Amino acid sequence: MLRRTEAWHPGPCWLLLLLLWFSGAVATADAPVPAQGPSAASGDEGLLFELTPAGGGPTSYLFGTIHSEDPRVLALPQPAVAALASAHTLVLEMVPDTASIRAAAAAMRLDDGGRLEHLVPPELYQRCLEAAAARGLPEGALAGLKPWAVMLLMSMPPAQTGEFLDRRLYEVASAQDKPTLGLEATGEQLSLFEQFSIDEQLGLLRSALAAQAEREQALENLVTAYTRGALGELLVLSDAGAPGLDPDLRARFRQVVIDSRNARMLRRIGALPADRSYFIAVGALHLPGPTGLLAGLREAGFGVRRLY
Repeated sequence: MLRRTEAWHPGPCWLLLLLLWFSGAVATADAPVPAQGPSAASGDEGLLFELTPAGGGPTSYLFGTIHSEDPRVLALPQPAVAALASAHTLVLEMVPDTASIRAAAAAMRLDDGGRLEHLVPPELYQRCLEAAAARGLPEGALAGLKPWAVMLLMSMPPAQTGEFLDRRLYEVASAQDKPTLGLEATGEQLSLFEQFSIDEQLGLLRSALAAQAEREQALENLVTAYTRGALGELLVLSDAGAPGLDPDLRARFRQVVIDSRNARMLRRIGALPADRSYFIAVGALHLPGPTGLLAGLREAGFGVRRLY
């Protein structure tokens, strides 16, 4: 058993699932589930979309993912399997390779041997330890992490198998000898959280801890909405708020973690060489809404048609 002073080193699958889960599936425990399907929030629903360039060229595809190990999620729909097989290149939010794992591990840890307990109030640190223990994690799992990294850990389901949708797509593409590109580097994703002050990080952490009791139901709401392709519902689940989180911080969080990344993803999708067909897979939360990828791609001149 790890002692208090020993470091805990998360495995590579844990790190990738942690990062990808939060980047594309920011859920809240107290978010209401709409009585009827999506649409009102986004005008779109579905998971797989055909993209036709305005100036002609090969057809590409946009697939909304949820970064989960749930078997319902890992069962790729046949239209997505066919679209991936027909594409030349797989494009993910981030390529799940060794370099990404190392960058994530380094970015999440405090500098110069710092300790979480020196940055957070004692009562909050104790709550962190209790939440970690409920997940079967030792104190060493938290000791050297930054507050935002602990918040990420508490916001995602515990990893069981290490098999998640992004990794499965990557493995399928590799087996088909397809190149894989990333729309973002690991450092770019993780640097977003450095924009939040320590006080803001503590506010986000408190909210994540407050949501623990309802986490399983919140995750079930997310997966259920996802498997129905209910993008508008996913947007509502995300926007509805978080327990005790200041509304201004909630709005800033969405702008930093979702909206700003949507803009960056759109620029990079638009810059992809036009002579190839791409299967672009990103968190489904990036697709709907006025600042989402579907609206942005239409505005950029792409024809967008739902396939599934």
